[in-house]
Amino acid sequence: MSPEEREQRIRAIAERLAERLAEQWPEAGSDINDLEDFAERLGREVQREITDEALTEDAARQDGSQSACPCGGTANYQRHHALTLVTAAGRCRVRRPYYYCRRCSRGHCPADTRLRLGPANTTPRAQARIAVLAALEPYVQVADLCVQLGLPLELDVKSTEQVAQAVGHCLGSVALRPHGPATRPVAVGFDGVMLRTWEGKKEARVGVVYEPDWEAGRTPADEARLHKEYFATTGSRESLVAAVCRRARERAGAGVVAVVCDGAALDWVDLEAYLPHRVEILDFYHVLERVGQLAQALHPEAPVAAAAWQAEQKQALLAGGPASLLRCLRAWEPASEAAQALRREQLAYFTRQQGRMRYPDFLRWGFPVGSGAVEGACKHVVSDRCRRSGMRWKLPTADPLLRLRAALLTQPRLDFRQFAVSRSAPPAVPAA
Repeated sequence: MSPEEREQRIRAIAERLAERLAEQWPEAGSDINDLEDFAERLGREVQREITDEALTEDAARQDGSQSACPCGGTANYQRHHALTLVTAAGRCRVRRPYYYCRRCSRGHCPADTRLRLGPANTTPRAQARIAVLAALEPYVQVADLCVQLGLPLELDVKSTEQVAQAVGHCLGSVALRPHGPATRPVAVGFDGVMLRTWEGKKEARVGVVYEPDWEAGRTPADEARLHKEYFATTGSRESLVAAVCRRARERAGAGVVAVVCDGAALDWVDLEAYLPHRVEILDFYHVLERVGQLAQALHPEAPVAAAAWQAEQKQALLAGGPASLLRCLRAWEPASEAAQALRREQLAYFTRQQGRMRYPDFLRWGFPVGSGAVEGACKHVVSDRCRRSGMRWKLPTADPLLRLRAALLTQPRLDFRQFAVSRSAPPAVPAA
């Protein structure tokens, strides 16, 4: 297209826009809904018109009479083929130059790769918007969400899933680093939540890296100050721990990292290899649950006394660590066999964990003593989207969606266009 032709197209669009403004401009005193409907409708029409003009021109561009074929041969231009694209402005019909290779007897359209068309012939911006919506809500609800939000995206459920899966898969090869070196102590946590899959129940493993801030409130701005980074996978625990610890080391520099977990024996395995400069912290509220069991066993017929003993031990843990609790357990001589078994179990447990219960030191160093961050991560990354009623997953399709949600929670305003995918090999076009 020559510069003169392009100028004529631009002028024609501007003239049509001026005509529509003159014809449809709301009358004085119009309802606010009418005003907003007019502005939104006109904006969509202009966006659609410009998109159609620009894409039609770009797709039709022919760079020579030959093109390199994916098979390694040379393809010759035959004609232009039509294709309907799914763009952020709606569907757009274009014609692209088609080349045929005699070596492999297949044809292709190089414009498809140049336009970065993904599944269902979606453009990068369309892919990004569909992926975000699919990360938030079930695939079957995305079409209705588009209508409610005024997004002219038209995809069936299967295509929606394919787009979300493709973007999530692309995210798996990228390490997001939204935050620089930490300005406060760095903490990490690991946990898991069970998913229903077609192969049975499977644990989705979740990790979080963050900077505790005791003064942070509950607003989105305050939450952002914690600089949380989320990780999730249905793969091996080792891969998750390695990724989380690597990111924690990057952010902490030479500083010590706090590992806060709820006490499962597996939580502490292999940490030396991945995080040599660390302090291990047993979740304080997990400890309080065990202390509550002991209180009921110590005072089975006196709930008030049991509550008072539990409160006393809570304050002692925060003020002096586990010493007082261990003294009480060693001095306790229960009468019943059940209470004796409970004493043996809890005494062995707290003796083994006492190095992870130095709560006065942890608090003084600015570390968290609760695992709420990773428990919240399990809910926000996995449960809110993947554990809804009736949902059952295939493992290959669960991981890309978990990556989408982890990325979206880590960077709520992340531009997902950079993870849009183009078909690695242009699909063959029939030679007929």
